[in-house]
Amino acid sequence: MDSWKLSKLPAIEQTALRYGTLMALALVGFFLLMKAFGLEHNLELRAFNLFILFSFVLMAIKDYKQQQKGNLVYLKGMGVGLLTSVIGVVFFAVWVLLYITVISPEFMEVIRTQEPFGSYLHPMLVIFTIMIEGMASGFLSTFALLQYYRPNHIVAPVEEVI
Repeated sequence: MDSWKLSKLPAIEQTALRYGTLMALALVGFFLLMKAFGLEHNLELRAFNLFILFSFVLMAIKDYKQQQKGNLVYLKGMGVGLLTSVIGVVFFAVWVLLYITVISPEFMEVIRTQEPFGSYLHPMLVIFTIMIEGMASGFLSTFALLQYYRPNHIVAPVEEVI
């Protein structure tokens, strides 16, 4: 019985898994960097997560297009971008869940005091919010990037028939 290998996955899944995992590592690294500088309580810095997500979706789409020798089918490009986002965001959400429940439960109290509806927050709602924000950002980033990377279907103008 052959062991499961990344190379046996289709190109879309292989690319998305590679860049989604790297995205999750970058998001966790950024979070830990903020913690090292004592900025983890500054929730506005999470806007940089969008920059990280956008960058990895961009790299995934460019890599997939290169693998396909420049022939990027629009819906397959959407698949790469969305799957990359889902993988990265879900791994990051699991990390945050571990952080606010096991590693540093007091951070959950910081979130509760800083958010407008903080008294209603619990760890699963925080994770749900991270996943919704991440998926929406991933969809918008993928859509925006594919406007640039999509195949050009401009054809010669039609001559007027009289």
